[in-house]
Amino acid sequence: MLTLGKVSYTNTLPIFYELQDYKIVEGHPSELAKLLREGKIHGGIISSVEIFFNPNLYRALRGVSISSRGSVCSVLILSDRPIEEIESISLTPRSLTSKYLALYVMKEIYRKEVRIVQENAQAKLLIGDEALKEAPFYPFVYDLGQEWFKATSLPFVFALFLVRREVSQEVALRLKGKIQDSIRRFFEDLRKGSLSLGDNDRKYLLECIDYSLGEEHITSLKEFFRFMEKETGHKAPDISALFLP
Repeated sequence: MLTLGKVSYTNTLPIFYELQDYKIVEGHPSELAKLLREGKIHGGIISSVEIFFNPNLYRALRGVSISSRGSVCSVLILSDRPIEEIESISLTPRSLTSKYLALYVMKEIYRKEVRIVQENAQAKLLIGDEALKEAPFYPFVYDLGQEWFKATSLPFVFALFLVRREVSQEVALRLKGKIQDSIRRFFEDLRKGSLSLGDNDRKYLLECIDYSLGEEHITSLKEFFRFMEKETGHKAPDISALFLP
């Protein structure tokens, strides 16, 4: 039986809605990436930058992601001042991809160099359910999915479904089919009103999250990985070659 990593956020509910045939381990994005890297789980919905740093360990399932086409609603820079005045920011340790996206937004879009600090920051990056809960308390909220889309006209890929290379292609493709069935059935049930979700969660899942992954998403990953290469000095992989059929 495969052991799969599930991020403990609302946006992963559709992916795991009907994956009863697998053992599921829950955690934050950075925790799950570490478990997958160490071979303690076989696969999971994992921060997309993990495949940037460790392409030889994984393959990605084509057609499945956690992305946004515009506002993602749950990856936010929160501040009491406009972004043009921000000089320091704290980055949640729970994130891998989003912290690099925050740096992209500050450096490439707003042309600002900011200090990364743990305390007394003028702004903070939050992700997932925590971001959704805290956003109403801040006068300035910057949605990073929307910022990326305004700059590139592309979806942003926050997470990929990665499997370790020792998982056979046959098993991985069977898993992909079950995930896509799970997502489809979740939204069928959601639209029928047979799921007990609040109005805010329902709106979030229907309007903010894109679970597909096609050529536009791969183009977006290539664009983001060019920034990552410049930012980290790590050579970007050929992302197109890392996806299963």
